[in-house]
Amino acid sequence: MASTSITTIGGVMVVTQVIPKDDGSIQLQNASSSTAPAPPPVKKTTPIPVKMDDITVAFMRGQPHALGVVQIMIGLLCILFGLTAISSWAMIAYSPFALGAAFVVSGSVAVAAGRRTSISLVWGSLVSNVISVLIGLAGVAYTCWLLAECPPSDRFCDQQSFIEFKDVEGLRRTCSQNFYMLNVVLYGLLGLFLVLLVLQTCVTIVVCVFSGKAIRLRTPSSLSVASDDCRGLLPPYSP
Repeated sequence: MASTSITTIGGVMVVTQVIPKDDGSIQLQNASSSTAPAPPPVKKTTPIPVKMDDITVAFMRGQPHALGVVQIMIGLLCILFGLTAISSWAMIAYSPFALGAAFVVSGSVAVAAGRRTSISLVWGSLVSNVISVLIGLAGVAYTCWLLAECPPSDRFCDQQSFIEFKDVEGLRRTCSQNFYMLNVVLYGLLGLFLVLLVLQTCVTIVVCVFSGKAIRLRTPSSLSVASDDCRGLLPPYSP
């Protein structure tokens, strides 16, 4: 009498049939009929793409990375120009340009909010850029006043002492003429910084506008709409 044994080794099924020598009429058993059907292959589910929230989308439309880098560069240039006041008392009028450090701070916050957008960083970007707008407008007005005031050489020559000389006015006039190149350089720098401060003011206003739009989207209605969308992605419940 034939006998059949089934052994599973390492995920491989081995079927052994023992048939007597004189029992040649016995057909071999089909191993597939005695084994359970293989389970169907598991279908791979494609991950559902995660959509950016409305706050991030609204804020990123303002290009905070690029605008933040522009603010940082303008702020560093203003700080370097303001540090020229250390060289001479005649340059003390240019020390307020060191307030450009606020531009560096607002630009850094804008870049950080662009990399990892959160409601706290967007609020920080809005507040810091509002302060930068005020400083930028004050800087534009102050630069225009410096351009309309007396030439820088006159301010430098006023620091000199001409008490022992009789022709004080003549010496001051000669001093101003000798520092003609100083006027050209400083007037050129003031004109350049006037353009940069106007650009800085425009950039900060743009960042403030998009930060405000992103913050306005943080309302209960938007949160409820987002939760409804998430519910739509879940499979229906069947008891």
